[in-house]
Amino acid sequence: MNILKEYGVTPEQAAKLCEDAIKAAELAHAPYSKFLVGCAILAGSGRTITAANVENVSYGGSICAERSAIVKLRSEGEKEIKAIAVYIKFEGYSLYPIPCAICRQVLAEFGYFPIICCKTPSSYIVKSVSSLCPYVFRYLTYPKHVFEPDPNNLTEIIDSAEYWLQMDPDIKTRQEVEAWLVHDNYKAMRKYMCKRIDFGTAGLRGQMGAGYSRMNFLVVQQAAQGLSKYLLEQFGAEECKNRGVAIGYDGRYNSKGYAHISAAVFKHFNIKCFLFEEYVCTPIVPYAVVKYNCLAGIMVTASHNPKMDNGYKVYWTNGAQIIEPHDKGIKSQILKNLPTIELGEYFDYEKQLVKYPLEPLREKTMNLYFEDALKQISINSQEVNAKCKPIVHTSMHGVGHIFFTNLMKRLGFKEPIAVKEQMLPDPEFSTVIYPNPEEGEGSLNLSFKTADANGCEIVLANDPDADRLAVAEKQKDGNWRIFTGDQLGSMFAYYFVKNYKGDLSKCALVASTVSSKMIKGIAEKYKLRFEETLTGFKWISNKVIDLEKEGYTVLFSYEEAIGFSIGSVVRDKDGVVAGCCFAQLYAQLCEKNMTLSEYLEEIYKDVGLSLIHICRCRRIERCRSRWSPYH
Repeated sequence: MNILKEYGVTPEQAAKLCEDAIKAAELAHAPYSKFLVGCAILAGSGRTITAANVENVSYGGSICAERSAIVKLRSEGEKEIKAIAVYIKFEGYSLYPIPCAICRQVLAEFGYFPIICCKTPSSYIVKSVSSLCPYVFRYLTYPKHVFEPDPNNLTEIIDSAEYWLQMDPDIKTRQEVEAWLVHDNYKAMRKYMCKRIDFGTAGLRGQMGAGYSRMNFLVVQQAAQGLSKYLLEQFGAEECKNRGVAIGYDGRYNSKGYAHISAAVFKHFNIKCFLFEEYVCTPIVPYAVVKYNCLAGIMVTASHNPKMDNGYKVYWTNGAQIIEPHDKGIKSQILKNLPTIELGEYFDYEKQLVKYPLEPLREKTMNLYFEDALKQISINSQEVNAKCKPIVHTSMHGVGHIFFTNLMKRLGFKEPIAVKEQMLPDPEFSTVIYPNPEEGEGSLNLSFKTADANGCEIVLANDPDADRLAVAEKQKDGNWRIFTGDQLGSMFAYYFVKNYKGDLSKCALVASTVSSKMIKGIAEKYKLRFEETLTGFKWISNKVIDLEKEGYTVLFSYEEAIGFSIGSVVRDKDGVVAGCCFAQLYAQLCEKNMTLSEYLEEIYKDVGLSLIHICRCRRIERCRSRWSPYH
């Protein structure tokens, strides 16, 4: 009411304006139409000008109605808009198109004004303006509290939920917020609307659902808008148009839709987009960023998180995850560009897909990735690999199978034995509680059963987005030993050092500070350079890039949370390449009739134990005499 008074609009005028919008829509369409849009403008003189959409379209019809009304307004000499009323009847949907379709077209010329939206069949009556039922008020202006309401201010919280319905492009989360409003669920509104999910060096990651604190289409669109603005700010329109962004996604719920709405945002800003037409493993995206000379990359994944989670991982132009100051710059632009733009020209809101045809990128990029990987990781002869004992591989209901098996074949291995129940993407992760190979037996039981049934002694496990690798070996007593990330890191580092044919003094190993100091010991013994970084592969990858600029060959880098990177194929952890390299290590051991456990013992004898390994050994006193200085 107060806002209407500010613009000189009475409740009676508002009611009449809504009636005129409804009449305009119903007169323009046959009774069977599923989509009706009517628009009525209250001009500065007090006159009402009406129009309706002229085609029965799915989304964007309100633009047609608004344009027609604006044309009439101009032709009749009116220069001011006091208010706009919109009537939308769209079977199965709510009020989403209103602010996007109507407001953006007239903001520059006419400034701010109230938008009064007639109640639709699938909407609700907002209690804060119940004196004007059945009308719901929407405004072009977006007060700051709309996007981050005070948790102690109920009015702001309700406002935030109401505004959410204007912008949210997803019917499921709109219905969730509508239910909160209808049932006065202030607890849910306070929990999910008052704190925004934070954008940092890891991008976004969290539980999916309605509200600014969770992952959903609206939050993802806002992130893409902010990233677009930041890229334009950093590189300019021409570079953005020519170089663009690579976007991939995994097999989780909504991953494809989040990737597609992001691509539509970039298309809106005329930023070139390399959108994969099918799911990919995470390492493919940073690889594509470098290979296609992109400005940035996005991978939609929550890696090994539970099924209700999703994430939005951002890479910079060097192929590494973003670090300061880019994380803060992108976050700042997100917060400056929270009102959502209309994407109807590029994005099908119902199908949640881009409207334009996609270039077939996956197979092309896979082949390039395999070719570049083979140049760096082919250590064994194909004959040695072909003689390797059979290997069981699990993709953990993720996307890794097609990538891992293809690269193994090119290295000359027999086809790995897949855990069939976990071979293909399944967003339910139906055979595990947590799709994380670090969980141990809980996630690897099926792998062990498959291995036992096929007489295999080794299991290689990727997490769902295939950027991590776990390894287990069957022991002589029939039990399975799951190696820690540090133990695998030590085996990797030792293997690469012992098999390198060049000058080791020009080589380097890298690990994060939370990882074992064993590879530091390996580096010192064999005269390599060793570098330690802060926790996180974003720091590891950027350190690798710095070392390469100094002329070093980085043989291997890792973090104890089973994240490994070999050479410079990918500027991030890569479970596919790591798995294939470990298979080569295993093939060498098969030739020597040696187990992984025996190989690890050989490393300890050669280099010594580090404290982090000792601490995980129950027989500390027996190991004490074998300590090395690397602790």
